[in-house]
Amino acid sequence: MKLVKAALFLALCLIIAGTGLYAGGGSQPKTDGGKVVVRFGNTQGEGDTQTMALREVAKRLNDSGRFQVEVFPSSSLGDTDDMTEQAKQGAAIVTVSDPSRLAAFVKDYGIINMPYVFKDSTVLDKIMATDTHRQWEAAFEQQNIKLITSNWYSGPRHFVTNVEVNKPADLRGQRIRTMGNDICIESVTAMGAVAVGMPWSEVYPAIQQKALDGAEVQTTSSYPTRLYELLKYTNKTAHFQLVGSVVTGTKFFNSMSKENQDLFVKTFRDVGTEYQQKVNEVSEQYEKEMASKHGMIVRDVDPAPFIEAVQPVYQKLGYADLRTKILKELGQ
Repeated sequence: MKLVKAALFLALCLIIAGTGLYAGGGSQPKTDGGKVVVRFGNTQGEGDTQTMALREVAKRLNDSGRFQVEVFPSSSLGDTDDMTEQAKQGAAIVTVSDPSRLAAFVKDYGIINMPYVFKDSTVLDKIMATDTHRQWEAAFEQQNIKLITSNWYSGPRHFVTNVEVNKPADLRGQRIRTMGNDICIESVTAMGAVAVGMPWSEVYPAIQQKALDGAEVQTTSSYPTRLYELLKYTNKTAHFQLVGSVVTGTKFFNSMSKENQDLFVKTFRDVGTEYQQKVNEVSEQYEKEMASKHGMIVRDVDPAPFIEAVQPVYQKLGYADLRTKILKELGQ
């Protein structure tokens, strides 16, 4: 036990040493020739639009001469929650999380990832202009998380399986991978499936080994992960609109100059807006390629029975009144 504790303590010391934290409690950004050094990490592969967007942000920041950014896709820096925790501790890391994960820190923020709460991504920039979003940002900062933007978008999530899915009953007994948080687990369960929380990097081998029957996932991720090699149908239920929440730690963010902070936030938000339409275009392209080149059957599905199935989840998780408030604030 002493050896384990010693190893954990050494690992923590190494993390702290690499983040620029000092014993006095302050922090400074690690610099190289005056440039702020920062790592961007995510769980998606090179062909995913999220990775493309991270590389675009990195290019613009590096071209400014103020930053030295490297991008680490495919869980190279760990799972999303791991990277968020590293950032909270002061590491110069930025990752793309989502509202359902971050609801563990600020519960109300999860509303924007609830099933069928919005039809598409067009509301994301509007949400960030609301008083409610500003309150969420302040609440995250109290927990050492800097919410850089909420306008990144990865597309609608569908059920990718070896069975046709037209109604919740068709998912009965199907072990479906989803994100391991209350919003996703409860929603997928309500839609009829056996919800299984699992890191994305483990999904392909789990399906291959018959531990999973499929996944609920956006096309911009299922295609680069080559799920078409194992699964036959993309059932387009669009039950979640997957919002990307770009986060880092307040220690790292506050260590930058005001000019660098402003450039950092603006670049992420600009790219987020630009990529919303690109995601839709890439999703359509990937669907066509999956069908024409790989034989996957891409099916439109009537969402009505799924919308009905998830309504109790709003009450169960305490989001019913908040949904009404948010939609009113957005004029919908």
